[in-house]
Amino acid sequence: MKTPMNKILIALQIAAAAALIGAVKIWAPVCGKLLELANGNQVPMKCHWAGQAALAVGIIILVAAVMALLAKKEYKGLMVVTAVAGAVLFLVFTSLIGVCASEEMRCQTTKIWGIGAAAIVFVTSLVNLLSGKEGQIPD
Repeated sequence: MKTPMNKILIALQIAAAAALIGAVKIWAPVCGKLLELANGNQVPMKCHWAGQAALAVGIIILVAAVMALLAKKEYKGLMVVTAVAGAVLFLVFTSLIGVCASEEMRCQTTKIWGIGAAAIVFVTSLVNLLSGKEGQIPD
């Protein structure tokens, strides 16, 4: 059963996911520059792919959090999903894909939004998972 605190934590996850999606698509998008290869072909830079991955993970977090908020009884499994997605989101920007090395590039701002959203989602998921009453038998 969800307490008001659980509902607030889930609402924070929804807000973080919405902010991440907004950052990636509206107010802090990654740059659209192309990288020229030695053979003359052009491909998107890695920050483009980090933005795409962050958008996908943000949508997963948003859907899971909304489902958890609307769930009548059991929602802890969805909190596991959001915790894992938060960890993946953090890794997307730090090690799995990353962003441009230059501190002056726009993608650095996207990275800040992504890591902030990841931290909020991960911490609120863990608090939500650990906030169950000890010794209570589930329905």
